[in-house]
Amino acid sequence: MKKFKNVLTAIVMLLATSAFATEPVNVSPVVKAAFENDFSKARQVIWEKTSDFYFASFTLNEVKVDAAYSEKGELLGTARRITTAQMPLSISLAIAERYAGYTVDNSAVELTFEGVTRYYVKIENEMEALKLKCLSNGDMELDQRTKK
Repeated sequence: MKKFKNVLTAIVMLLATSAFATEPVNVSPVVKAAFENDFSKARQVIWEKTSDFYFASFTLNEVKVDAAYSEKGELLGTARRITTAQMPLSISLAIAERYAGYTVDNSAVELTFEGVTRYYVKIENEMEALKLKCLSNGDMELDQRTKK
Protein backbone atom coordinates (compact mmCIF):
# COMPACT_ATOMS: atom_id res chain seq x y z
CA MET A 1 0.00 0.00 0.00
CA LYS A 2 2.87 2.37 0.79
CA LYS A 3 4.33 1.73 -2.67
CA PHE A 4 0.96 2.63 -4.22
CA LYS A 5 0.76 5.89 -2.26
CA ASN A 6 4.31 6.85 -3.21
CA VAL A 7 3.72 6.17 -6.90
CA LEU A 8 0.31 7.86 -6.83
CA THR A 9 1.68 10.96 -5.12
CA ALA A 10 4.58 11.24 -7.55
CA ILE A 11 2.40 10.75 -10.63
CA VAL A 12 -0.14 13.32 -9.47
CA MET A 13 2.69 15.78 -8.78
CA LEU A 14 4.02 15.20 -12.29
CA LEU A 15 0.58 15.84 -13.76
CA ALA A 16 0.22 19.02 -11.73
CA THR A 17 3.53 20.57 -12.71
CA SER A 18 4.72 21.88 -16.02
CA ALA A 19 8.07 20.98 -17.49
CA PHE A 20 10.92 23.25 -16.47
CA ALA A 21 14.43 23.14 -17.87
CA THR A 22 16.39 20.90 -15.53
CA GLU A 23 19.47 18.76 -15.71
CA PRO A 24 18.84 15.57 -17.67
CA VAL A 25 18.23 12.47 -15.56
CA ASN A 26 20.60 9.57 -16.13
CA VAL A 27 18.10 6.79 -16.86
CA SER A 28 19.35 3.25 -16.43
CA PRO A 29 19.56 1.22 -19.66
CA VAL A 30 17.13 -1.36 -18.23
CA VAL A 31 14.46 1.27 -17.55
CA LYS A 32 15.04 3.03 -20.86
CA ALA A 33 14.71 -0.25 -22.80
CA ALA A 34 11.51 -1.16 -20.95
CA PHE A 35 10.04 2.28 -21.66
CA GLU A 36 10.92 2.10 -25.35
CA ASN A 37 9.30 -1.33 -25.53
CA ASP A 38 6.13 -0.17 -23.75
CA PHE A 39 5.79 3.23 -25.45
CA SER A 40 7.67 3.06 -28.75
CA LYS A 41 5.69 5.97 -30.23
CA ALA A 42 6.25 8.32 -27.28
CA ARG A 43 7.48 11.83 -28.06
CA GLN A 44 8.88 14.67 -25.93
CA VAL A 45 9.99 12.35 -23.12
CA ILE A 46 11.13 14.00 -19.89
CA TRP A 47 12.54 11.84 -17.10
CA GLU A 48 12.59 12.38 -13.33
CA LYS A 49 13.93 10.14 -10.60
CA THR A 50 12.74 10.07 -7.00
CA SER A 51 14.04 7.54 -4.47
CA ASP A 52 13.47 4.12 -6.07
CA PHE A 53 11.32 5.18 -9.03
CA TYR A 54 11.79 6.62 -12.51
CA PHE A 55 9.01 8.77 -13.94
CA ALA A 56 8.60 9.52 -17.63
CA SER A 57 6.35 12.35 -18.81
CA PHE A 58 5.66 12.15 -22.50
CA THR A 59 3.20 12.68 -25.31
CA LEU A 60 1.51 9.67 -26.91
CA ASN A 61 -1.05 10.17 -29.66
CA GLU A 62 -1.31 13.88 -28.74
CA VAL A 63 -2.09 13.01 -25.09
CA LYS A 64 0.21 13.80 -22.15
CA VAL A 65 0.97 10.64 -20.21
CA ASP A 66 3.06 9.87 -17.13
CA ALA A 67 4.53 6.45 -16.41
CA ALA A 68 6.30 5.13 -13.32
CA TYR A 69 9.01 2.48 -13.46
CA SER A 70 10.92 0.57 -10.82
CA GLU A 71 14.70 0.47 -11.01
CA LYS A 72 14.31 -3.05 -12.45
CA GLY A 73 12.40 -1.67 -15.44
CA GLU A 74 8.95 -2.78 -14.29
CA LEU A 75 6.09 -0.54 -15.38
CA LEU A 76 4.34 0.29 -12.10
CA GLY A 77 1.63 2.63 -13.27
CA THR A 78 0.45 5.20 -15.76
CA ALA A 79 -1.59 8.35 -15.48
CA ARG A 80 -3.16 10.79 -17.88
CA ARG A 81 -5.59 13.67 -17.81
CA ILE A 82 -8.89 12.99 -19.51
CA THR A 83 -12.17 14.81 -19.83
CA THR A 84 -15.01 13.59 -17.66
CA ALA A 85 -16.81 12.66 -20.88
CA GLN A 86 -14.07 10.05 -21.42
CA MET A 87 -14.72 8.35 -18.09
CA PRO A 88 -16.75 5.13 -18.10
CA LEU A 89 -20.49 5.76 -18.23
CA SER A 90 -20.96 3.83 -14.99
CA ILE A 91 -18.96 6.50 -13.14
CA SER A 92 -20.92 9.38 -14.66
CA LEU A 93 -24.21 7.72 -13.76
CA ALA A 94 -23.07 6.92 -10.21
CA ILE A 95 -21.93 10.51 -9.62
CA ALA A 96 -25.20 11.92 -11.03
CA GLU A 97 -27.22 9.63 -8.76
CA ARG A 98 -25.20 9.93 -5.57
CA TYR A 99 -24.20 13.59 -5.87
CA ALA A 100 -27.22 15.25 -7.45
CA GLY A 101 -26.82 19.02 -7.27
CA TYR A 102 -23.02 18.93 -7.58
CA THR A 103 -21.16 20.32 -10.57
CA VAL A 104 -18.58 17.96 -12.06
CA ASP A 105 -15.21 19.39 -13.09
CA ASN A 106 -14.50 18.92 -16.80
CA SER A 107 -11.21 17.08 -16.27
CA ALA A 108 -10.24 13.94 -14.39
CA VAL A 109 -7.11 11.87 -13.83
CA GLU A 110 -7.05 8.26 -15.02
CA LEU A 111 -4.52 6.27 -12.99
CA THR A 112 -3.65 2.64 -13.67
CA PHE A 113 -1.65 0.80 -11.00
CA GLU A 114 -1.26 -2.96 -10.51
CA GLY A 115 -3.83 -3.65 -13.22
CA VAL A 116 -6.56 -1.52 -11.64
CA THR A 117 -7.71 1.73 -13.23
CA ARG A 118 -8.96 4.47 -10.96
CA TYR A 119 -10.45 7.82 -11.89
CA TYR A 120 -10.02 10.92 -9.75
CA VAL A 121 -12.65 13.56 -10.34
CA LYS A 122 -13.58 16.79 -8.56
CA ILE A 123 -17.15 17.85 -7.90
CA GLU A 124 -18.55 20.79 -5.97
CA ASN A 125 -21.65 22.56 -4.79
CA GLU A 126 -22.16 25.83 -2.94
CA MET A 127 -20.93 24.40 0.37
CA GLU A 128 -18.06 22.03 -0.44
CA ALA A 129 -15.66 20.65 -3.00
CA LEU A 130 -15.05 16.91 -3.14
CA LYS A 131 -12.39 14.78 -4.77
CA LEU A 132 -13.69 11.32 -5.59
CA LYS A 133 -11.75 8.14 -6.33
CA CYS A 134 -13.82 6.01 -8.69
CA LEU A 135 -13.52 2.55 -10.21
CA SER A 136 -14.80 1.76 -13.68
CA ASN A 137 -17.71 -0.27 -12.27
CA GLY A 138 -19.12 2.87 -10.62
CA ASP A 139 -17.84 2.18 -7.10
CA MET A 140 -16.43 5.32 -5.52
CA GLU A 141 -15.07 6.68 -2.31
CA LEU A 142 -14.47 10.15 -1.01
CA ASP A 143 -10.78 10.98 -1.32
CA GLN A 144 -10.89 14.58 -0.05
CA ARG A 145 -13.48 17.06 1.23
CA THR A 146 -12.95 20.83 1.37
CA LYS A 147 -15.47 23.22 2.88
CA LYS A 148 -16.00 26.49 1.02
